[in-house]
Amino acid sequence: MSTSRAEYLNRFLDGVDFVASGRKFAISEDRWLIANYDPSFYGIVSKHLINTDERVRADVIKLLAAVKERAALDAVKKIRSSDKENVRIACLGYLTAIGEADTMMPDLFDILEHKSGQEFRSAAMKVRSAGRSEDVPRLRKIYGQVTGEMREEIKKALISVMDRDENLKKNQELILSIPVFPDERKFSAFLDNSITYLDIRYRDSVACRKRIPSGMYSNVCAAVKKMRLRLYNEYDNLQYYEKPVNEAYNELIRLIEWASDDLSGKEIEDGSADHSKLCSKCGNELRSYKDTWMCVDCCIKK
Repeated sequence: MSTSRAEYLNRFLDGVDFVASGRKFAISEDRWLIANYDPSFYGIVSKHLINTDERVRADVIKLLAAVKERAALDAVKKIRSSDKENVRIACLGYLTAIGEADTMMPDLFDILEHKSGQEFRSAAMKVRSAGRSEDVPRLRKIYGQVTGEMREEIKKALISVMDRDENLKKNQELILSIPVFPDERKFSAFLDNSITYLDIRYRDSVACRKRIPSGMYSNVCAAVKKMRLRLYNEYDNLQYYEKPVNEAYNELIRLIEWASDDLSGKEIEDGSADHSKLCSKCGNELRSYKDTWMCVDCCIKK
C-alpha cells in the first residue's frame, strides 16, 4: 500500500524537529523516509533546503542523496557554493550519489526492458528520481512496448523527468502519447488522407475564408492535433520506410505549419454546433465540403 502525502509529511516533520533538537541524522537515516519516498513528495522535502537550522539543511540534503532525487541538483549546486561547511560536505555527498545514479541507469534500463513484477516496479521508481532528460527516448520506447500497470509505472517516470525539464514539459502531451510500431502501409494511407485534407479540403473551404464557425475551427484543430501526434510517434520508424513515405512525411509537416499559421489568423464566429449534424461513428461535428457533410476524425484515418 502506497504512502500518502500526509503520512510522509508528518513523519518528515517529526524528523525535522528531532534534528533541530539535537538528534543527529533523524531524517537521513530514517529507513521509513527512504523506503517510502516518492518523487511527488519532493516539494515537502525541498522547502527545508532553506531551513534556518544548518543541521536540518544538511540532513535534508543527505536524505535527497539517499533517494537519489535529481530534482534537487541545481539547488544543491547553489547551496554548495555559499552555505556553511557541514552543509557543503552534505552537498558533496549528494553530488557523488547523483553521479553514481548516472552509472546505475544502464542496469535500471536492462531491468525495465527485460523484467517484470516487483523488480520492474522498483526500477521504474528509481528512474523517477534518477532519470535524465536524455533518457526520455528510451523510456518512451519501453512505454510503447508494455501495457497495464507497467505502462503506468513508465508514465510516472516520464512525468517525473519532464517535471525537471521545462522544454520537455512543453511537449508533455506528445511525449505521453503511445508510440506506434512500424507499418508502412497504414502510415502511408494516413499521410495520403491527411495531405488531401489539408491541401485540398482545408485549402478550398477554410483557407479562403476570413471568418469560420467555432465548430469548424475546433474540428480543424482536432485534425491537426491528431496529425502532429501521429507524426511524432512515427519519427523513429522513418528509417524503416521507403523514400516516398519520408517525402510525404515532410510534405505533411509543411502543410501543418502552413495551415496552423493560416488558422491562427481567422476570426472565429460564436455559436453552438448543430446537433443534427453529428458523426454517427464518433459524435464529432460534421463539416460541409462540396455539398457533402464530412467528419474530421473519420476522414483522417488511423
